[in-house]
Amino acid sequence: MSKGFALVLLPRLGLSLFFFFFAVSIFFYSGGTINDPNTVGYSFSRNFFSDLGIFDKDNMISVIFFALALMICGATFTIYYYNFLSFFTNKTFNHTIGRFGCLVGVLGAVFFIIVGFTPHNYVFDPHVFVVKWAFRCFLITSICFTYVFFKDDRFSTQYGIGYILFAIFILFYILIMEFGPDPNSGKDFDLIFNVISQKIIVLIFALSILFQSFENSKLVSKYFNNH
Repeated sequence: MSKGFALVLLPRLGLSLFFFFFAVSIFFYSGGTINDPNTVGYSFSRNFFSDLGIFDKDNMISVIFFALALMICGATFTIYYYNFLSFFTNKTFNHTIGRFGCLVGVLGAVFFIIVGFTPHNYVFDPHVFVVKWAFRCFLITSICFTYVFFKDDRFSTQYGIGYILFAIFILFYILIMEFGPDPNSGKDFDLIFNVISQKIIVLIFALSILFQSFENSKLVSKYFNNH
């Protein structure tokens, strides 16, 4: 697999498929929120994305496409970070940090895949565990890459700034998951706050992938064409 495909085209393709499968899953969602199990269809302000994976005989099509979306997401990130390792081949501290960031990114990708196979209505604690560690892994990766990109002249300043912002948003979402209002409190505001926060971080993830693909296009062309 060429670096151009793995680092430029694959993220865009993976992002497109991810949202397509999510859209199909949302369309077939049988309904129900934490506060009202009798609602019909999917609510963007009161349903988590994980609700699409609720394992129930009336929700199986939604479950399948939810799992496919997360498999695509996980596979894309795994291939992406595995190929990004090619930029960190020297035995320097900076390259070691870069390699560590890539490996933690792959681990985060695996956690995302597992999310699709841990329906929270059956295995709530494992589901919460893998969700939290998926985001924690990408926080670690973004911190590593922020350091590396500002130290390595091959990477543009915009790349480093992009990862700083990415890290800040992920950190905020992790803090919300740990210390924010409990979505299971029965209060509508608490549920909406958490659901909207999740939608925002997913959108930021998507924009980050798109941004990286454009930066990678310049990077791959410059670096691998000259080496």
